[in-house]
Amino acid sequence: MAETYFLSSLDSTKFSATRECVFQKRLRFRTGKECVLVKVDPLVIGQDYGVGEDIDLFVLTNRHEGHGLFPIKEFPCFVFIARPLIGDIESRDEIDKEDVEIVAWGELYRTKADADNHVFD
Repeated sequence: MAETYFLSSLDSTKFSATRECVFQKRLRFRTGKECVLVKVDPLVIGQDYGVGEDIDLFVLTNRHEGHGLFPIKEFPCFVFIARPLIGDIESRDEIDKEDVEIVAWGELYRTKADADNHVFD
């Protein structure tokens, strides 16, 4: 599952700069809502969240009902950006909402240029 998109945010200054976003693993919450573990580049400064290391793994889930991540049908795809709070998230298939902390709202775009310019379909 190496789908690559570009993450940016119209709502969060910390996530306004475009980041490459590579899907690592399809997950779901215990409620059944789908989500995905992603790796971002460049990293996010961990100190802003009280952790010593910079963060490259996040969990994304769609913000709008009726829109999904598998497959993404409309761009940008509006997502919640959540920081994992558990160390073994890569070995999980299902997570609880308590396993993550929502840190921002963002959007996934097809290309870096689309993300840089916030291009809508």
